[in-house]
Amino acid sequence: MNASFTLKSSRRKLSNSFLRQPVLKTLLCSLLVPVGVYAQKTDTLLVGRDAAQNKNMIVFQDGAFLFGGEFNGDGSGVDVPVEGAGTRLMWYPRKGAFRGGGVNSTQWDAANIGDYSVAIGQDVRASASNATAFGLRTTAAQQSSFAVGENNVASGAASVAMGYHAHTNARQGSFVFADRSSVDTIRAGVNHSANWRVSGGFRIFTASNLSTGVTLQSGASVSNWGQSNAVISTSTGAYLSTSGVWQSVSDVNKKHRFEKISYEEVLRKLQKLPLTRWSYKTEAENISHIGPTAQDFYAAFGLGSDNRSIGTVDADGVALAGIKALEERTRNLAAELESLKADNAALRQQMHDNNGNSWMGLAGFGLLALALGGGLVMARRRMIPGGNRVF
Repeated sequence: MNASFTLKSSRRKLSNSFLRQPVLKTLLCSLLVPVGVYAQKTDTLLVGRDAAQNKNMIVFQDGAFLFGGEFNGDGSGVDVPVEGAGTRLMWYPRKGAFRGGGVNSTQWDAANIGDYSVAIGQDVRASASNATAFGLRTTAAQQSSFAVGENNVASGAASVAMGYHAHTNARQGSFVFADRSSVDTIRAGVNHSANWRVSGGFRIFTASNLSTGVTLQSGASVSNWGQSNAVISTSTGAYLSTSGVWQSVSDVNKKHRFEKISYEEVLRKLQKLPLTRWSYKTEAENISHIGPTAQDFYAAFGLGSDNRSIGTVDADGVALAGIKALEERTRNLAAELESLKADNAALRQQMHDNNGNSWMGLAGFGLLALALGGGLVMARRRMIPGGNRVF
């Protein structure tokens, strides 16, 4: 530290006795100039000096204090203030490191103190440069690592271990948080990853009043929006169930502007809708899908918010409307078939009454065949509207 610090009382005496002399006044001013540069406070109460008279400790009248020193890495470890077990508050200037609390062994020996590191708590260790460890039995063992909580280890460079029994597992850039639901240690599996153990659910809110957001849960707990038996639940009402089924919100109380639709019209549009087999550009060659493009779907039905995506509820609705149209056609054809059966029975009875020997019987048989054939043709045409008909 700079040796220009001067006690307030000494400064006052010099001012009274010597400042009238021009030479001494000039000399004193040159000594006092660095004081304003190095320290903003001047109410000095106590000064500690090293052998070279450098002020490495200053205590001020209002209780503030300043500890200085010179950093050199102390490769030999000879300048550590104290080693071994004990309770202490320790500033280690040769490594620019700070310790506070207590240890039961060698956690705060020079070999376990990283340059510019901080460790505060019980049996905590910050053995790497720029590492930080807080809490109970936490360890920050790699460059710029951070460990806080209980029994946590940050062993990857720039990794973070928080909570209870969290371990970054030598995975750099990883983040591990563990709740207190288990004494089992959760470890990072890969570099640059976020790993969480939150048995009560991971809750993300996107509004200050907690009305919107997403909850990741185990299914045993209930989300903030009332869904249970869910893995992912949302404030919209949609959720992914524990059985892997995505449940879209369809509550009548959340809908309005209801309109009737023509099932036949939907079916006609479906018949014209192009369906192809395709793959997403990001997928492997062995993965494919069948369906329309969002542009064709939107052009046909005008459903959803844009022409680049298809909502599952819209695709389901169109499919159900088409099914309703086919069901109505099937019902009508069934009624026509029953009518033809009745006509057939009447003709058979007529033939029976005429003993099958008269020309009327033969004519009746011909009419029956003609009626059945015509009915089948009409039914086939109704089932395949437009386009080529295959018989």
